[in-house]
Amino acid sequence: MRQVDVVCSWVDRWQCYRFKEEWVVEAPVKTVWDGMVHVEKWPVWWEGLEFSDSADELPVGMEGKQYRTRWKSPLHYRLEIHAVIRKVSTHDFISADIHGDIQGICTCHVKESRRGTRGFFSLDVRTSRTWMSLFSPFLKGYFTESHNRLMAKGMQGFILYLARGGSVSA
Repeated sequence: MRQVDVVCSWVDRWQCYRFKEEWVVEAPVKTVWDGMVHVEKWPVWWEGLEFSDSADELPVGMEGKQYRTRWKSPLHYRLEIHAVIRKVSTHDFISADIHGDIQGICTCHVKESRRGTRGFFSLDVRTSRTWMSLFSPFLKGYFTESHNRLMAKGMQGFILYLARGGSVSA
């Protein structure tokens, strides 16, 4: 193996992130699903999300449709993300290809449980912004903590939104 290949492999390892989260929401599966797929409503309840929109008017016929988001992390940097929905199984599963400041795949499984509805999220991405890629070996923990905080705030905001009667038509 050439020395250049070793260095590239080492840098690549630091640029890759795999996040897994679980949300439990005391609401019916359909209510949770509708809240999740109507991306235009996310900024109402998701602290740190500056905007989210879709020219494709989700969710009818969702496969192939696109949406954009811009996030302000709790640690004060921003990410712009563009997503293309790859696969959907209504009220059960969705996956999207992620492009922009990070790139990869995001999936979500939703299922009913004794405690309400459980959402399982998986995000497998790599940095694509130059500064993030260059500093990933030093800031990986920082980026991971930022992601974890955003997801926790998202879950808390979504639960409160639904508890206050929020809906996609609100």
